[in-house]
Amino acid sequence: MDFLKILKSFEEFVYEALTWLVLLPRTLWRIVVSPRRMTGYAGTQLASQDESRFSDAISPPLLLILCVLISHFIDLAMRHPAPEENAGLGAVVLSSEQNLLLYRTIAFGVWSLAGAVYLLVRTRRPVDRETLRAPFYEQCYLVAPFAFTISVSLTLMALDRPWLVQIAACMFLAATGWFWLVQAAWFRSRASLGLWRSLLAAALVLVVGSVVNAGVGRVLSASGHASATAAEDPASP
Repeated sequence: MDFLKILKSFEEFVYEALTWLVLLPRTLWRIVVSPRRMTGYAGTQLASQDESRFSDAISPPLLLILCVLISHFIDLAMRHPAPEENAGLGAVVLSSEQNLLLYRTIAFGVWSLAGAVYLLVRTRRPVDRETLRAPFYEQCYLVAPFAFTISVSLTLMALDRPWLVQIAACMFLAATGWFWLVQAAWFRSRASLGLWRSLLAAALVLVVGSVVNAGVGRVLSASGHASATAAEDPASP
């Protein structure tokens, strides 16, 4: 009986995974061309108690995870992983593909969380698990294409070929500009801000996410460097 349950669960997983082949590019396309409609769709579907919610699209957090996963596979396919030289906290994060994927997903999720928190603070609503959910879901839809494009552009830059670096730079700037503008439109709609205030709010979210990620990256690098130094000098305290 347990074996039949496992087969049934596997059947449902295979079907769900195969539907992603259709729903993932369609969901991304709809977000890029109509971000306001898709953020509204996310809020409506989340508020619904129907079991078939998000039936014609991929749910926002899952979409973000899949975008990070696909960009990670592209990274693995296009360049060889660098040899491990660091130790400590950085080595722990990079010690397995699962840890690295989790780190990248959380790193991009910081922008979703920053946008959701700013909206709640701006509209003077309490910040808790329940109030955060709806704006966080909407933000995940906006962050997903941004995360995918930024990740792929960084992979192309790492290949260190002039023409690829130029393409990557254009992708990076286009993704950042798109994200800034759709964030501004989202804040203007949800928080009733004027044009300039919404642009400043979107810029603030971009900066906060960038600073947090840069800070975490610096901590990981410093940890690895400190551990490597200690390994080279066993006599050091």
